[in-house]
Amino acid sequence: MNSALSEARRVLKPGGKLLFVEHGRAPEPRVQWWQDHLTPPWKCLAGGCHLNRAIADLIRNNGFAVEELHLGYVKGPKPMTFMYEGQAVSR
Repeated sequence: MNSALSEARRVLKPGGKLLFVEHGRAPEPRVQWWQDHLTPPWKCLAGGCHLNRAIADLIRNNGFAVEELHLGYVKGPKPMTFMYEGQAVSR
């Protein structure tokens, strides 16, 4: 994820927008517990996918300012369906 965000920042002009939709770390401790315990086998089954990444923090820590952020669950098992959707600008 970090390398993908670094590359996005590299190719965007300063002030360029990154639109994102990604599943990641839920706010509920019980769901987080499941995400942490399911991520190791999930990565093997789902091509390296992580269930427990705090997406907005990753985006901020890779040189973007999050301008718009919508959070919530979509239909399905909670450990796999907490979504981050938004817009960030390169700094």
